[in-house]
Amino acid sequence: MRLLKLGASVLALVVVACGGGTVPVAPQEAGTLQLPLTSTSGGKVYRLVGAAFHITGPQTVTVTDTAADTVQTTLEAGAYTIELASGWRMERADAPGTAVPAALLSPNPLTFTVKKDELSQVRFMFKLPGDGTADVGIHVDSGGWFAGTIRVDSLEGDSGPTNPYSGMLGKSVPFLISFESFTASHDSGPVTLVHTSPITVQFAGVPSEQLERVAAALNGSMLSFKLRRFSSGSVDFNGGVVENLAADVRLELSFGSDPFVGLMDAEGYPVFRPFETELHLRLRDGSVGFSGMTDVNAAP
Repeated sequence: MRLLKLGASVLALVVVACGGGTVPVAPQEAGTLQLPLTSTSGGKVYRLVGAAFHITGPQTVTVTDTAADTVQTTLEAGAYTIELASGWRMERADAPGTAVPAALLSPNPLTFTVKKDELSQVRFMFKLPGDGTADVGIHVDSGGWFAGTIRVDSLEGDSGPTNPYSGMLGKSVPFLISFESFTASHDSGPVTLVHTSPITVQFAGVPSEQLERVAAALNGSMLSFKLRRFSSGSVDFNGGVVENLAADVRLELSFGSDPFVGLMDAEGYPVFRPFETELHLRLRDGSVGFSGMTDVNAAP
């Protein structure tokens, strides 16, 4: 097996919305948004510095006092978007003042819902430099992701207004599927079968409690997909799926993407390396859902 160097890990800074609060509103309408600004990756603690968060919904709030490790603001219950403004930087906690070249992966802004007595989480995911090694076909130890924007062009199941996804028809929905590691094996074709570690799913765009529920149901599942090599040496994404059988939620990425330039291992099988393509995405949520084309950028 050939050894490859991979240079990215994924860092999550968690935004937590939970019941409670001290603003002068009825208790059933109050919630507290907590913004932890530190996270750990590879045994090192990282801190988001100079961040400003623009929150829009039933209330409009801008959080700029981010000197503490955790900041919080009280909000009325309801659906919100939160945007991380430009000007932030990432630092290691043991090297304050020295910026780490991190990149924001999450759709920005993200959506979240504040509810009474319920805990919800929103994660801003960042790509960090790293020195992970991979024994291709066996295991890798660096994070990866699939990111894109779904252009919703059809509904699954009921096509009327009772379909909870009817309001998304004709709209664009950014998404991110991230994971910390993956394993790969070989099949005839030649095809490389990839299975990720537990994933984190995010949707953005129009605030939707339905999509928040779907993301929560899929979080912790595993994404499985195929990369197929053609005789020309190009590669296509030959289908992928993530599902939660108990919740009856399934996210499918279509077979037969447009081929892209690939990298093969010593045995001639495709290697999971960064690529961009266009796919068909289908979300099945019980008897309803939606589908449409999506641009995708993916990386190990």
